Amino acid sequence: MAHLFGPVPSRRLGRSLGVDLIPPKTCPYNCIYCEVGPTTCQTRERFSFQTEDIIAELAAHLKAPGLRPDVITLAGSGEPTLNLGLGRIIREIKAMSPIPVAVLTNGALLYDPGVRRELAAADLVLPSLDAARAETYTAINRPLPELSFDSLQDGLRAFRREYRGQIWLEVLLLKGLNDSR
Repeated sequence: MAHLFGPVPSRRLGRSLGVDLIPPKTCPYNCIYCEVGPTTCQTRERFSFQTEDIIAELAAHLKAPGLRPDVITLAGSGEPTLNLGLGRIIREIKAMSPIPVAVLTNGALLYDPGVRRELAAADLVLPSLDAARAETYTAINRPLPELSFDSLQDGLRAFRREYRGQIWLEVLLLKGLNDSR
């Protein structure tokens, strides 16, 4: 399985079938806490990445006998909203299965109306918000220079206004950086 991992047990989501939508460590951020390691391709430019292969792999997995996941989680080792096929992948999953679709995102591209439209088909979106101030945002997320804390906040607000599904905002607390009042 080139793009799928799991199902893995998740405290938040139950049995989660992970789908990696992007090449490893391709992200607009280079977060100090990233479990996958330093970003090797830091970009905010969206691009096509193996959409047909991802859909085919999911279809084969969902047809196979075995334990069904509770959720299909679009995530992986990079920022999934960078994949231009995101909306199509979500729609195809919804057409082939009643299993809810969740998307883990750092939220960096939510300023883009196209990204927000594509995410609208998901059942659950889990964006990150690691800071309450611009300085802390920059220190923790180490974004591309053209991305700002204001654009992140504006994107999150716009997405909340437009999206009718569930949003579970994720906050990671880092001792000495964003854990004080």
